[in-house]
Amino acid sequence: MTESPQLCREEIHALAQEAVAVIVGTIHPEIVLLCEHGGRRVPAPWEDLGLSSAFFATHYGHDIGAAELTCTLAQQLGATAILGNYSRLFLDYNRKWSDPECRRIEIGGIPIPGNLDVTETEIEIREVIARAPVEATIARWTEQRSAEAVISIHSFSPYWNNTKRSCEIGVMWREDARMAPRLIAELSKRGTYVVRDNEPYDFRTSDWFTLQRHGLQIGVPCAYVEVRNDLIDVPARAEALAQQLGAAVLRITG
Repeated sequence: MTESPQLCREEIHALAQEAVAVIVGTIHPEIVLLCEHGGRRVPAPWEDLGLSSAFFATHYGHDIGAAELTCTLAQQLGATAILGNYSRLFLDYNRKWSDPECRRIEIGGIPIPGNLDVTETEIEIREVIARAPVEATIARWTEQRSAEAVISIHSFSPYWNNTKRSCEIGVMWREDARMAPRLIAELSKRGTYVVRDNEPYDFRTSDWFTLQRHGLQIGVPCAYVEVRNDLIDVPARAEALAQQLGAAVLRITG
């Protein structure tokens, strides 16, 4: 366990200002791309939560290639992109504050010292620093500016339980069928990638926060898109995938 940093109001405000980045859409600003897990930073007062910095370059610390894919896709589409800058090990924005996974205490059995025995006061401070700015920014672009589609971009590890996952692109959705089934169909047409419905994770059985709040709750068509990270870990592969994903998005939103 590490001691909670003592921060004044000005320091908290400054750290909150660094929590989110926005690419303003020029052609299709009403298409909003989210990347909650693209960032790998931890606010400086928390000193990498007591972990080696190498952990933050792994899938534990961020979604490998997701931020790059989101930015490339935003540029291709002229869409709006909103990216969280802080690592999910500090606060996982796609989890509700009460979810233990929001501030997980271990990774692969290795304790995270900075997340052990976190006080209620520190939880509130992390929420102000890492969740509130992202929350406000997404709401501004999805509600005040009336988004037509919200797509949350993630990546997943090629291997699970000592087996390579066959799924290459997964589209996760529930309840609102206006966009996700059509996106799956469009991505599947060329046969370039193995596209699956609610794999490798299932939104229907998961209590995820982002699209419940910024899609389903406000009535905007939405989907999570998960990409196997060995398909977007270098720029050329990410560019090729972004072209197909972007074309599919345009066909279902145009």
